[in-house]
Amino acid sequence: MTSEAQDSARAQAIEWHIRLRHGDDAAWKAFAQWLAEDPLHAVAYDEIEQADLAIEPLLPAVSFREAANDADIETGQHRPRWHWWGLGGGAAAAAVAAALLFVPQASPSRYEVATGPGQRKIISLEPGTQVTLNGSTRMRFDRADRRFASLEAGEALFQVQHDGAKPFTLEVGGSKVVDVGTVFNVVRDAAAVRVAVAEGKVLYKSGRQTLSLDAGQAVLDSSSTGPLRVTRTTIGAVGAWQRGRLVYSGEPLSQVATDLGRALGMRITASPDIADRPFSGAIALRGTGPDELRRLTPALDVTFAQNAEGWTMTAAGAER
Repeated sequence: MTSEAQDSARAQAIEWHIRLRHGDDAAWKAFAQWLAEDPLHAVAYDEIEQADLAIEPLLPAVSFREAANDADIETGQHRPRWHWWGLGGGAAAAAVAAALLFVPQASPSRYEVATGPGQRKIISLEPGTQVTLNGSTRMRFDRADRRFASLEAGEALFQVQHDGAKPFTLEVGGSKVVDVGTVFNVVRDAAAVRVAVAEGKVLYKSGRQTLSLDAGQAVLDSSSTGPLRVTRTTIGAVGAWQRGRLVYSGEPLSQVATDLGRALGMRITASPDIADRPFSGAIALRGTGPDELRRLTPALDVTFAQNAEGWTMTAAGAER
C-alpha cells in the first residue's frame, strides 16, 4: 500500500464525507459503489469520520482569520474566508487533512458507522456480540464501552452475549433496549421504533413505561404520547432481511414500502390511500431495481410508479 494510494483514498473520503451530509439516494448509492471498489476506501472513510467527531467540539474555540485582501468590493467589509462545512470540496479536504495531521490524539471513544442504500455491514463488538446493519442505517458505538450502541436511523439485528453484571444497552432516540441475553431486531424511522425479539428477552424502556419482551414478541412505539403496542411475531421473521426475506403478519403497506426501499437501495413510499392496508405474507427478494419491483407487483397487489422522489406504491391499476 503506497503513500500515494493512502493520500488519494483519504482525499476521496473527505469529499464523500462532505457530500453525504446532504446526499440524496443517488449519492448514497454512488458512495456504496466507491466503498466496494477497494477495502482501503472503508478504512480511509472511517478515519475521516473519527477525525470529524474529534474536531467538531473544538470548533467554537477556533477563530478563522481572513486575509487582508479578502474585503468585499461592494461593501468594503471583510468576509470570513470559509465556514467549516460551507466549503467546496478542495478547501474542506485541506482543512480536514490538516486536522488529521495535528489532532490525532483527540479521537473520541464514540464513532459512527453508516451504510448506504442496499448496503449491509457487520460490526463485531466483542466475542459473541455482533450487530448487522441493514441499508440506509446509521449507528454510533463506543470503543471504551463495547456494551453500548445507539441507533440513529435505519435497521439493525443484534446478537448479544449476555453479561448480567453489565447488560448491553441500545439507545434509540429517547428510549433504551436493554439486553437480557438475546437476539433482537430494531427499526428506527420517522414513523416509529419497532423492536422484535427472536431469542431470549429484552427490556424496552421508553419515557412512559418499561416493557419486558420475550422471544416471539414485538413492540411498536409510534409516538411520544400514544400507548406502546405489543404484538406477537414469528421468530423466523426476526432479521429475515439478512437472508433476503421480508415476513409480515398484518403490517401496513407503508411499512412494507419502507422495508423494501431499505433492502433494495431505493426510496419507496406508499400512497395515502393504501398506506394503512394490512399485508400478510413472505417476500423473497431475488434482485434489485425496477425489475424486482415489477416482479413483486402481483404478490403485493399494487403498482409501482417512478417519480422525482423515487418510487410510489399505489393501488393496482392506478394511473400515474
